[in-house]
Amino acid sequence: MGEASPSAQSKVGLEASLGLQILYVEDDLDIQEALQEVLEAAGYRVTVASTATEGLSLLRAQKFHLVITDYNLPDINGGRMLSQAAEAGILNCESLILTGASRLDDVTAYRVIRKPIDVDKLLLKLSEILAPVRTQELAKAKAHLEVTLDRRNDTDTQKRIGFTFYISEASTSSLRALRNLQKLLDEYEPSQIDLRVVDLSKERPASFDEDRITFTPTLVKRSPEPRVYLLGTLEHIQAVADLLGDAKVERKK
Repeated sequence: MGEASPSAQSKVGLEASLGLQILYVEDDLDIQEALQEVLEAAGYRVTVASTATEGLSLLRAQKFHLVITDYNLPDINGGRMLSQAAEAGILNCESLILTGASRLDDVTAYRVIRKPIDVDKLLLKLSEILAPVRTQELAKAKAHLEVTLDRRNDTDTQKRIGFTFYISEASTSSLRALRNLQKLLDEYEPSQIDLRVVDLSKERPASFDEDRITFTPTLVKRSPEPRVYLLGTLEHIQAVADLLGDAKVERKK
């Protein structure tokens, strides 16, 4: 069976993707497809390769947050692939080797998970490995929203709809929710929206008690009254759009 091109094999995950990029190198196409579906369902964006050579080519061409590789590949083993990538200065991310082999070479510097693999435990491990990356991405998404919405006209105070968005650092759900909200608000005129993003792992403002926050992420429409609460990752972003529509927020031309 011929290999598909990297571009044909690269798939974008859910619309609510975390935006975290994983390179998955596996020559067994059935296993490759199965784990890719699991990872994408968890919100990751996955690019697959079938050989170490293809994996190295992809590492040279684009940025990834994590490389997952099988150990037994048809050209060189996964440990050697990672070593070559490190030597070439293109392994600028975390890495993980999956294997059922009894003997392993070239892997002492890398994390190894033995097959058979418990999917729930694997996803928990990925969440642990990528926690620092999620923190960075969360900060970037928060900063993007704040900078965008700071470009407003102070004479429009009476027209604005006020939101407070409560999140938690390194939270998968918070990052998904921020990305969903960012995508929606990019379509609206910033001068019509007041949004404060509160990271509860870093601060507890007076509004936290006023809003009686129990879960993160929670988006609270505080003004105009009545107060409205939206919990979770904002997958159903139309609920936010409905609130903006009711407040007559003007879409950008």
